[in-house]
Amino acid sequence: MAHLALQPVRLERIIQMQSLIVQAAFDLDRFMQLVVDNLQELTHAMGAVVELVDGQDMVYRAANGCMAPYVGMRLPQASSLSGLCVRTTDVLICNDAEADPRVDLVACRRVGVRSMVCTPLRQGGQAIGVLKVMSSQVAAFDADDEQTLRLIADVLGAALGKQMAFDQLTKAENRLRASEAFLDRTGRAAGVGGWELDMRLNELIWSEQTRRIHEVDAAWQPTLENAIGFYAPEAQPLIRQAVARAVQDGSSWDLELPLRTAKGRAIWVRTCGEAEHDQDGIARLIGAIQDVTEHRMRKDELQREQQLRNEIEHHERETRALLAERNDMLNVLAHEVRQPLNNASAALQSAAKVLTDVQEEVASQRLSRARNVMGQVLASIDNTLAVAALLVRPSLAERVDADIDTLIDVTVADLAEEQRERIRVDRTTATRTAAMDMSLMRLALRNLLSNALKFSPPGAPVTLRLSDSDAPLALLLDVIDQGPGIADEIVPNMFERRVRKEAGSQGSGHHLGLYIVRRVMELHGGNVLLHRNGTNGVTMRLLVSLAPSD
Repeated sequence: MAHLALQPVRLERIIQMQSLIVQAAFDLDRFMQLVVDNLQELTHAMGAVVELVDGQDMVYRAANGCMAPYVGMRLPQASSLSGLCVRTTDVLICNDAEADPRVDLVACRRVGVRSMVCTPLRQGGQAIGVLKVMSSQVAAFDADDEQTLRLIADVLGAALGKQMAFDQLTKAENRLRASEAFLDRTGRAAGVGGWELDMRLNELIWSEQTRRIHEVDAAWQPTLENAIGFYAPEAQPLIRQAVARAVQDGSSWDLELPLRTAKGRAIWVRTCGEAEHDQDGIARLIGAIQDVTEHRMRKDELQREQQLRNEIEHHERETRALLAERNDMLNVLAHEVRQPLNNASAALQSAAKVLTDVQEEVASQRLSRARNVMGQVLASIDNTLAVAALLVRPSLAERVDADIDTLIDVTVADLAEEQRERIRVDRTTATRTAAMDMSLMRLALRNLLSNALKFSPPGAPVTLRLSDSDAPLALLLDVIDQGPGIADEIVPNMFERRVRKEAGSQGSGHHLGLYIVRRVMELHGGNVLLHRNGTNGVTMRLLVSLAPSD
């Protein structure tokens, strides 16, 4: 009877609780906590729980009393009373967990439960969870408690559905705002903005980065016309045509165009756009815009560099062609001049021999002098042609292993007969070969021997000494004369291509010989130097590297 006397009070509390449920703020966790707190008080339970379906499990989403520590615990639907309540959508009562096969006995013992009541929470005719009260006493709940759970569950199920829907919507909105913030940050970092043109409302929407690119504030309202107006006059027909094609047949575009911002700053942008369709046709145009000014500047600079490189390569090809043509002309000239001179020299030699045989010494000597002069002319032609070739030679000489004795023999053979007899070869090395361009080295050595013969006293010998050098590893060719030496003021520039005067000589000349020697040795990676200079003679040294070539 005492229980019946409390019924009006309980009903009043239930009504108040239902009113609180309906008026509860849209906060799912606080909403469910409000329910279990009031339900525990109404039923005098040791704990109340809201369990929601999550796949094949039931999850404690809200709890109070001694069940509060178990929020988040999962129970298999297949082996729990809560799962059975969801499947049958009936109110289920367990008076003694120890004797009820429907319950998860291990779980009940874990939380100290002996009796319980489960009521399904329905949404749209489907159970989405249960409302459950529990007690450590056997048969702790009666019909009034069961009825109380039914009344609360009916209101709670509908309200819970709304709360869950609102919670999902709130989370979706939060994710959307986070995504928009992320896109804004990444767009700002990459300089990329977005835009959307609603074709039916004729409404253009710009992202924050798009506004920053155009340098307009948040209150400025873009339209298709004023957006196109930002582009340079020469670019506006291109963007208009791209938009028109997209509207007409759904074509996309990707263009780099000049643009002037609202603050008058000239930039380059990459603009992309495409159409989106629905069942009625093209619904909107969407796209992106990126500030590519720096990229464009680098691209233009690369194009200018490439153009300059092409011009340089073109000039180089023309120069090479001209040099090749010049070399061909020099070779023709050398042949046309040298051949008659060689023929004349041979004729003079033959005539001098005949005159000598008939004892015409005076005439024979004159012919010999004429032949020597002709030899000097031929040497000058050789040197002039060599300078023309050596001046433009871009790389080191192509060296092959050459016999040193052969080099000496052919070089001495280039000299006049009476000069050959004055050459003394002094070999102090066992080295027999060296890497060289034989023709160039022959020219250099011949020039040194010719100079030594020229400035030594008549009939005086000229020594060609061959020796080794360990540091650096090289073959040394020393040409030693007995002349008056080279004037001190001439020495610093003696290997340059300029006018030079030797001590004891009369007049001056261009004297290309030593310049040619220097260039030949440079092309061999070697060196020529004035090893000794005195009034009793000069020693010129050629240093021919014996180190392996690269």
